[in-house]
Amino acid sequence: MKRFSLMIMLSSLFIYQSFAQTTESYWMILKDGWQMQSVTKDASPGSAISQAKFVPKGWYKVSVPTTIIAGLLANKVYDFDPFMGMNFEKLKDPALDKPWWFRKTFVMPLSEKGKAVILKLHGINYKANVWLNGTKIADSTQTMGPFRVIELDVTKNIKAAGSNVLALEIKRPVNPQHKGGDLAIDYADWIHYPPDYNGGIVNDIEIKTFDKVGIQYPLVTTNFDLPSLATAHLTVDALVTNYSKNPQDVVVKGKINADITFEKKVHLGPNEIANVTFTPTEFTQLNIGNPKIWWPWQYGKPELNHIELSIAHGSAVSNTIAENFGIRQITSKLIDDKSREFIVNGKPIMLRGAAWSPDIFQRRSPERQEQELRLYRDMNMNIVRSEGKLEDDHFYALCDKYGLLVMTGWMCCGAWQYPENWDKAKRVVAMQSDSSVMYWLRNKPSIMVWLNGSDMPPRDTTVERDYLNIEAALKWPNPTISTANESKSKVSGFSGVKMAGPYEWVPPIYWETDTTSKFGGGTWSFATEISPGPSIPPYESLIKFIPKDSLWYNSKTWDYHCGTMTFGNTKVFNEALENRYGKPLDIKQYVAEAQAQNYEAHRAMMEGYGLHKYNTATGVVQWMGSNPWPGLIWHTYDYYLYPAGTYFGMKKSMEPLHVMYSYADNEVDVINSLLTKFSGLRAEATIYDLDGSQKYINSSVVDVDADGTAKCFKLPAADGFSDTYFLRLQLTDDKGAVRSINWYWLSKKGDVLNWKKSKWYTTPETSYTDYTSLQSLGKTGLKVSYYTDKKADSTYHAVTITNTGKTVAFQVHLRALKGQRGDDILPVIFSDNYIELAPGESRVIRVSYANKDAKGTMPYLLTTAWNLDIGSSQSDKQAGFAAN
Repeated sequence: MKRFSLMIMLSSLFIYQSFAQTTESYWMILKDGWQMQSVTKDASPGSAISQAKFVPKGWYKVSVPTTIIAGLLANKVYDFDPFMGMNFEKLKDPALDKPWWFRKTFVMPLSEKGKAVILKLHGINYKANVWLNGTKIADSTQTMGPFRVIELDVTKNIKAAGSNVLALEIKRPVNPQHKGGDLAIDYADWIHYPPDYNGGIVNDIEIKTFDKVGIQYPLVTTNFDLPSLATAHLTVDALVTNYSKNPQDVVVKGKINADITFEKKVHLGPNEIANVTFTPTEFTQLNIGNPKIWWPWQYGKPELNHIELSIAHGSAVSNTIAENFGIRQITSKLIDDKSREFIVNGKPIMLRGAAWSPDIFQRRSPERQEQELRLYRDMNMNIVRSEGKLEDDHFYALCDKYGLLVMTGWMCCGAWQYPENWDKAKRVVAMQSDSSVMYWLRNKPSIMVWLNGSDMPPRDTTVERDYLNIEAALKWPNPTISTANESKSKVSGFSGVKMAGPYEWVPPIYWETDTTSKFGGGTWSFATEISPGPSIPPYESLIKFIPKDSLWYNSKTWDYHCGTMTFGNTKVFNEALENRYGKPLDIKQYVAEAQAQNYEAHRAMMEGYGLHKYNTATGVVQWMGSNPWPGLIWHTYDYYLYPAGTYFGMKKSMEPLHVMYSYADNEVDVINSLLTKFSGLRAEATIYDLDGSQKYINSSVVDVDADGTAKCFKLPAADGFSDTYFLRLQLTDDKGAVRSINWYWLSKKGDVLNWKKSKWYTTPETSYTDYTSLQSLGKTGLKVSYYTDKKADSTYHAVTITNTGKTVAFQVHLRALKGQRGDDILPVIFSDNYIELAPGESRVIRVSYANKDAKGTMPYLLTTAWNLDIGSSQSDKQAGFAAN
């Protein structure tokens, strides 16, 4: 048993509340039935507000967690949509700079009388005076910081019978973007800041009772005899607490799954908090043969095991805590100081994924979390990065379930990034937050790495040392690195990762050719955030947040829905689009061109990293995956969960067995992301001119190692092709089954980058590729048929689309609508989309969605294409069928 001497580890702790948690002590999350009001509207003192006889007149009913603005939105205080146009500016209110009250009445059962009662505040943003039953039990110097939990013993203040009233007087943070701001939730240049700076209650508040002693924070650490995975050597830790003033002799018991048990006697001094450890040396039953192993989804099943721990004094069990865990071992190593390679269960893994951002008002929905993570998983991503935007337990449990690894840590770019400016109080907040998060996240199998800094290592070296001391003492089982960028820490050395851009649009050729430039955004090292910039939503989403009179790509409202500062417009993207595809005549033509440009740019980024894995590249995170509000940049799907060009380019590039074109080498290659070797694969390339004529065909048989790559063959020079031409790639396995189809549109004139004028966020071009002849692409027809299988809660369609014309059908887009003229059913999963079809070619696209999202309508399957002949369909450039 190890006793902790660092008070910072004991004063603020997170409670893990997984799906499987149970407890024999009384446990209540104070979620619903809260009321909220500004001190400018009700000036009553806390001593009165926290009494049962107080009548909160005109207060707003809310559920926790909630921010101030989220609470006002839930109460329909505003008569406008804050996301439409520039309405967001209307949310600014001087009352937000004053404290707000959050009040909750609750009743304790008589059965808990005589037990220790603990109030745990899991995320107050930013500081609060806390009142209970007329008494102030903590003030704002004690209660601050959204990433720590304040544990308060309220045994003396609680009423065993009748109503208890908890009241928190919360002050929003001082702008966290400023160097001298508070250590709160920061957004940098992603979006406009909500005017309340997410002030409020941003995580759970709970009441727990304990019969003298308690146990919490299980940790199961795995060690294998690598490379063998035959036996898992498990070490179990937990935190035990004596809540009484008398010494206690207790028994801690554990059970893993249904058949592995262990126990230990522990002596606790008065009010002592201590760690208890079960080692596989001391308890040989913790050496588990043939274990159920947690793998990232590409490498195997994300198997979950179960642990249950209890603590008892005498014959009385005080509490039991149970949760899922993963038997897995994650390490990392540096390659030439430039690239950090992550290793899961002894296997290196090429990490490709996207960053995560919660809703701008911190509104959490378990349903939406699952919808979004299913989209990440559907894109074949294997990692989610959360830069200081810590989510709740449900989010991480979903990542555990879907086999998605998580990179997380502290954030840029304001107060968190400048510890040299912290006063004593902020340093306490930082260290207690680090302790809280380590306890909270350490046993979650999806958590892969913790970053002690984002855009740079902590400038104050004592801060990083203190972080590392906490993380070691609390047995953080995963790698830690000092920063998300390429800086060398004076404490921990090279990070082995980079964030050297780009963040703005660059052409596909960029990713395989930038290997030496100063800003180095090409396919080498581990890029923790990188992107070809804007992702323009489809027209159907644009009209939900940009008024039609502002619906053009240089309007003030358009720019408002970009980022801020450097990223406050889409000018670089627009210039490329006009030069490469032709100047659009209207917004719908712009959107069509944008989907093609989004598709090719994002696909090339992920393909480049996949092709060069473990040689020069070890990982890449698209900045970003989701948008916290309706935006035009940095997402793979939009705020309304609409998957468009970027989404399907990403999905295509990361399919587990993938055939691709190398822009740099003009060759066909294969990427295998599975731990299975494939022999006898056939890669086939066919080139079509704009008129649909076949100009070239070639194939070769190739083998590819497990998690490997293979070169197939070079393609001929484009001399005899039309100015713009199409390349169709197909990969079949040794049984003839099609494993990958991938189309490219190419030009005799390539993009040329001006490396000497590179900036930290982009590299400009001296000349652009020429796809303008796509505007005169010959018309073609589509034949569409479908099969439907409707279940009790979901519907599945298999849609067969056939190109009946003589030219290539370009950017064929399938939609599922709520009736013929209805909105899109969202979210929806398509097996593929924005596809190309050769003359006479048929493809089957699988579509699935939840029945509730169809809103009781007759679904309508609508197919559009860049060059669909009006005469071949029921309406202009579209063909649709009611999916009855």
